[in-house]
Amino acid sequence: MDVVTWPGWLGGIAVGVYMLAQLWLTGRALGASTGYGNLCALGSRASYFKTGAYADAFNWRFFFLIGIPLGGLLGLLLSPGATFQPTFALGPLYDSVLPDAAWLKALVLAAGGVAVGYGARMAGGCTSGHSITGIALLNRPSLVATVGFMVGGFVVVQALFRLLGAL
Repeated sequence: MDVVTWPGWLGGIAVGVYMLAQLWLTGRALGASTGYGNLCALGSRASYFKTGAYADAFNWRFFFLIGIPLGGLLGLLLSPGATFQPTFALGPLYDSVLPDAAWLKALVLAAGGVAVGYGARMAGGCTSGHSITGIALLNRPSLVATVGFMVGGFVVVQALFRLLGAL
């Protein structure tokens, strides 16, 4: 049986509807980076994770983040012919420049995640907060941040692929 994939436009509409519903019902903007801080607060003794937005680790952001993988699981279960196959494969182009060893690939991806998290803190929010919610609310700093995310991503990817000989 062929695997049925969900169209990207449907996901875009679902994210947009969720973002608007959350803003309308709770008055809080969609974003994920502060929620990751809430998750860190669960296992950290650092005073940074005991104040401000992180003081209550089990707030709505915690449950929003738990919902992300649960939503993926629901999508998997509702897709005829789909099977759960965990992998670090990112497609032929990225796999050509990433290490073959799973542990080393995981280390590279984790380092990338740390860099993205650091950038999100520097930008005052993550890509979902700025690029989805901020632009929808016509927030100029979010537009600037999104342009920065995109340009930075294009430049770094092109530089790395050229440096590593994949392009």
